[in-house]
Amino acid sequence: MTRSGAGLALCALLACSDPPRPQQPTPAPAPDAAEEGTGLEPDRPLIEEVPEEERIAAIEVAMNQLAPVANQCWAAAAADDFRLAGDVRAFISVGAPAGPGAAVEITANTTDDDSLGRCLAAVLAAYPWAPPLAGQGIELPFHFAAPAMQNVVDRLFVPHRAQAGVDIAVLLDETNTGNPALSLAEVNSRGEIKVGGREAERLELWTMSSVSIVTIRVAGGKQLTAGPGDVIIVPKGARLAIEPGPILQATVAFVPGGREGTLRAGALPGKAVALTGPLRKGEPQVTVVKADTGKLFPRPGGATTILVEPPAAGGAVSLSWQQIAKGAKVPPHVHAKETEVLLLDGGGGTMTIAGVAVTVKPGSAIQVPAGVEHSFEATEDTLGLQYYTPAGPEQRFKKKP
Repeated sequence: MTRSGAGLALCALLACSDPPRPQQPTPAPAPDAAEEGTGLEPDRPLIEEVPEEERIAAIEVAMNQLAPVANQCWAAAAADDFRLAGDVRAFISVGAPAGPGAAVEITANTTDDDSLGRCLAAVLAAYPWAPPLAGQGIELPFHFAAPAMQNVVDRLFVPHRAQAGVDIAVLLDETNTGNPALSLAEVNSRGEIKVGGREAERLELWTMSSVSIVTIRVAGGKQLTAGPGDVIIVPKGARLAIEPGPILQATVAFVPGGREGTLRAGALPGKAVALTGPLRKGEPQVTVVKADTGKLFPRPGGATTILVEPPAAGGAVSLSWQQIAKGAKVPPHVHAKETEVLLLDGGGGTMTIAGVAVTVKPGSAIQVPAGVEHSFEATEDTLGLQYYTPAGPEQRFKKKP
């Protein structure tokens, strides 16, 4: 990944929409005569009265500590749609003694997202509540505001859908980022794909994983083979069928992107077609870029291996592997006309996008629209796929440092 950038704004903002409402503690019944000798005084409750200021302070500390975890709940729920917003209220019955294991009830949820409510309930139940809240019931409000755009999606949060032997997870698209320039998905299959020939409705770049071997049948009866690390360039209008070997694991970029209804349903886009018969006049053809033909450009603190650049793919997109050494920094910069997309394969660090710094790690899918300032600092040796659409910024890596 070039750490030419990218970062996420965990764009969920968590705050109390009104003050938390602690309830009075419920004293336990006084011990009876059978409990004599336990060291408890007959008229002393098991839970002592706690000053109001201590309860309020304990709740404020809890809300501050819960905020980043609640943001992660939002991020998980927003992997489908970044416009997730609304209020969630939760009633927590804290045990006596206090600590983890509280009973939690979601009393209101205007986000209409059940997964967000379930995540918050699990977080609140596991939280180690402070002693001043022992035996009490408290209701906490959480407010989530939708951002203007989401820059980073964690692969772990992305749902998978499957049809016809194909498992698909949409990492980035207009629905979960707000950016229609490029969509990114993972396509997997163990066994036979039951999809026949189809006609690509737009440009596709298939990057094979380190274990994938596939056969591509194309119009006119020709067959191609793609193995570990190879890239399949599928132009708009090309007819093809991909037949995996024992396993298919691929990262697929679609240019332009959009709201990926078909992909999100677990199916590859494109109309079904026959692959028999002669090629049509001017019909675009599928090509395979072998991994070992990539052009390596070392530089201080890393290296770039360019696999797809103009004139390939008509200049609509470029594809590179980026290596960044631990401690290396990519200074703040802007791409005036190009969207940058990165998928981290290893390592990680701090991405700063439009002034917001976020930790990224393996599985982070990152998109930076044109005109947005971004930078990166690697905290580990980092490797990632990098796309530019349209192509162009990748050419700077060819310059001698």
